[in-house]
Amino acid sequence: MQLFRNNLKKSIYKIVIIFFILNNFLYADIIESQPQIIFELEKLEASNENLEIQVDFNKAVLHFRKGEYKDALRLFERTSKIFEAPSLLNMGIIYYKQKDEKKAKEFFNKIYSKKTNLINQPYSFISSCYYLFEITKDDKYMLDLVTIFQNSNKLSEYNELITDIKDAILKELANRYLMIEDYENALGALNAMSYSLDLKKAMILIKLNNFQKASVILKKVREEEKNIEILNKVLWISAYSSLKQNNFEDAQEILDLINDRKKDFNVNIQMPLEIFFNKDLYTYKDYYKSIMKFDEDRMYDFIYYFAPFVFSDSKEIIYDSVKGFIYGKAQSVENLENMVEYNTKFIRLVKQDPIKRVNELKNIIKTDSKAYIYYNLALSYAQINDFTNAYKNFEKAYKLSPGNKLYSVMYLITANKASADMPEKQRAILDKNIKDSGGLYSYFAKELYKLFVNSTYNVVEASQSYEKTVFYKAIDFLKKMNNNENLSNHQLLEDYERDPFIYLLKLVQKNKNENEYKYASRVQDAVTLKYNNNFLDSSLITSRYYIDILRAFGVFSRVDFNIDGNNNPSYLVTKAYSDLYLGKPLNSIDTLKRLKDEFGYENRFTMYLSTASFLESLRPEEASIQISLIKAFYKDKDTDFLTAIQLLQNMNISSAKQFLENKYDNPYIDFRIVGFEEFMLSL
Repeated sequence: MQLFRNNLKKSIYKIVIIFFILNNFLYADIIESQPQIIFELEKLEASNENLEIQVDFNKAVLHFRKGEYKDALRLFERTSKIFEAPSLLNMGIIYYKQKDEKKAKEFFNKIYSKKTNLINQPYSFISSCYYLFEITKDDKYMLDLVTIFQNSNKLSEYNELITDIKDAILKELANRYLMIEDYENALGALNAMSYSLDLKKAMILIKLNNFQKASVILKKVREEEKNIEILNKVLWISAYSSLKQNNFEDAQEILDLINDRKKDFNVNIQMPLEIFFNKDLYTYKDYYKSIMKFDEDRMYDFIYYFAPFVFSDSKEIIYDSVKGFIYGKAQSVENLENMVEYNTKFIRLVKQDPIKRVNELKNIIKTDSKAYIYYNLALSYAQINDFTNAYKNFEKAYKLSPGNKLYSVMYLITANKASADMPEKQRAILDKNIKDSGGLYSYFAKELYKLFVNSTYNVVEASQSYEKTVFYKAIDFLKKMNNNENLSNHQLLEDYERDPFIYLLKLVQKNKNENEYKYASRVQDAVTLKYNNNFLDSSLITSRYYIDILRAFGVFSRVDFNIDGNNNPSYLVTKAYSDLYLGKPLNSIDTLKRLKDEFGYENRFTMYLSTASFLESLRPEEASIQISLIKAFYKDKDTDFLTAIQLLQNMNISSAKQFLENKYDNPYIDFRIVGFEEFMLSL
């Protein structure tokens, strides 16, 4: 398939070079009329010569128009002796209409082979050239037509014919672009036509994710379309476009229109809505942006990775998870030896697989429910993508020790990350708590508040002696990233390069005076494709960042993700995740089941991975059950939207509308119209 697309691209671009560079058709004004591509018969000037032949030709034209092809062919055979080209053209068209393409081609070739016909009989030559292209799809005929168009000023009396054929070629080019998913050029070809194919343009805009512009055009089509069958499809596509925008107000209006036509509406059968795993949701460019300048989700991951573990509820003593040492104020470490002895078990846990760490911390809490243990458990949950439990345990840590402002801010920002229904009164209390002076880790709390909650907040809190910690440097890294500063020599990257996540961060920073080609080559050469244990068995945050780097540079499919004999649960999560995107959903299903059975690891993240795996392995019923379970366990708002899609497909419109309340934003499960591309090509 890829070879076919590459060859098709070469064919298209060969034509485009001639067609679109030499002419300014691509951005020509759109004419609102919609002429048909009909090649009318040549009109003969009055003449006393060959009067009998002229009469026969006109009789043949009359028979042709009446569909009396046998009589027309007999007469055109006679007139071809004098009026060769127009007679042969009409004979070829008759055979073409009768679907005898072999015979038709024979007559068109007789005209095409005599190049003098281009000068003496341009109408017949251009028409035969067009029909030969229609029959053979040989690009040489298209190229001939394009060349003729370059000199169309010399053929002014044939402007209508030239316009018709030009439109036909542009439409053909548009469809070819669509076949190779080059939607921008397909839209450009349509915009160059003399009439507007609005519905086709709107559908291309949808493929370009320009839903807002598509919806404007679709509204116009809905108002103008008279064909009931087409109108039904327009309404269905309009609803889809509005839902993709999370524009529920417009969607509900359109769904009401569909509901009114319910008796005669069967588009849901012809072009059904389908929930699917969208492994191509993001482009290379999207991944590139994500690794270079973090979006909000990656900023959260970054903070959860570098946030310190806490060893005391009363002293400013933290465990530096990257550097690997206990740090605190001098006066706070007088009894450090006793403190370390007390926390020996936890220090061991910090270096464990984070999923195993969670399970052991849960057991510790049964007998020792200190605030800092809840905080450490919450942070560990966040590092394994279980933000629901992270939120719950940050809340417990805060309520037990509200004077620790690190607990406060982590509770607040994780509520946002988990889309938790935190009461506004509670948010106001946390806001005030964080902004007040004093309290443990006040500096860190205020910096995180500014980064994630209120960017206009002015941090005046002294950093005390935190400058030596990796967390201080990590926050500084984010601040400089937000300010678009060069980070290639940042202290975080220089001091802790041996850490796998920091190694990757440093790898993707563009050096000064490094062009795009050199940059891409350097990263592709340096990023490990096989001996990558440090990235796959470090943390989920590291492995997902590694995978996104591979995607950004187009080498994901070349990577060996297998580590023989590795049974660490975090690695198994990475394996399930990578297998899903590598087209091995059955492996993902088995791995996720093992994680649940052996390690008790199941959360919203893994359940959506299971849903995606079931969809990818064509097991929609099991996927639907998973969606119901996610709803039951986590009261997940995305499941409401997916339920609405399923109800719409079954034309339970009134019920579906009740679930269209919350914005849908899921990176794994998407929805589409089956047969969308085929209908778009047919227009």
